[in-house]
Amino acid sequence: MPANPMLYVLPLQAEGDDGGNPLLEASPGLMIWTLVIFVITLFILRRYVFGPVGQAIEKRREGIAQSIDEAERSRDEAQELLEDYKRRLEEARREADALREQGRKDGERQSAELIGAAQKQRDRVVADAQSQIDAQSRQAASGLRDDVVALALLAAEKVSRQSLGAPEHRRLIEQAIDEVDLSRLDGGGGNGAKAASPTG
Repeated sequence: MPANPMLYVLPLQAEGDDGGNPLLEASPGLMIWTLVIFVITLFILRRYVFGPVGQAIEKRREGIAQSIDEAERSRDEAQELLEDYKRRLEEARREADALREQGRKDGERQSAELIGAAQKQRDRVVADAQSQIDAQSRQAASGLRDDVVALALLAAEKVSRQSLGAPEHRRLIEQAIDEVDLSRLDGGGGNGAKAASPTG
């Protein structure tokens, strides 16, 4: 068997050149060399290509798995944060409702206190005004009594056409005071004529 199998294949090709395709013809030497080259290529690929590519694929797979784990953790954290936010929002809503209710109650209480204070102030003002009115009424009644007595004396002097003495004078004054008190009790109706004419 020669050293180069291709040299062995070429003479066979030259001798049996019958117009057929030489690649379709079975050649043991070509098959052996093809198998050897395939084994060498497979070894080279396995050592220098498949290993690094496999490692890169494994690293990529691990990176993807780690990214998926991180994404799931982030999703769980986001879910927890959302639940915490909802819980805090509900608590804030309850606190706001409680504060609003407390403010309403405080407002009603302060309103009632203000109304009570205003009513007390009004009662005090009305009482003060009533006491002032009573005092002024008493003062006016006292002045009116003096005026009525003076008018009664003047009317008595004119009716009798003479000056009255001290006892007569005193009697007419007391009678006029009594009649003025009666007319004030009766509502001031028509007793002025009695005061004007005590002797009649």
